[in-house]
Amino acid sequence: MSDAPIFADTGYFVALLNRRDSLHEQALALAMRWEKNHRTFVTSDAVLIELANFFARSALRGAVHAAVQEIRAARGWTVVPIEPKLLARSEARYGTHLDKAWSLTDCISMEIMTDQRCREAATPDKHFAQAGFRVLIR
Repeated sequence: MSDAPIFADTGYFVALLNRRDSLHEQALALAMRWEKNHRTFVTSDAVLIELANFFARSALRGAVHAAVQEIRAARGWTVVPIEPKLLARSEARYGTHLDKAWSLTDCISMEIMTDQRCREAATPDKHFAQAGFRVLIR
């Protein structure tokens, strides 16, 4: 097991928070295992914005708001802000990979993963595998 933090992407949070999501049970099992093993996590303001936007018109809006606040306050979690230099590097990654369907949020996440030496992403998003990271939800 790596000492590097796990990057938590929007897809992981969606699956974890939405009991109707087809990946909910898998995300919940991973969360319980990681808590037991005292794993640390990294995410970003971009991911949390994307998460809130995803549930903006949902009955889960209140639960998502509470979850975002819990993540920001929780021990073992780092929420990386979108600083100008990070955004510039992310935009460069976005522009360099015109053959991919990577969102700007994906590119921000990939830059953070590189900075934090994360190799594993809590996500079902194949874009992270395309970039050479290990996707933990399938």
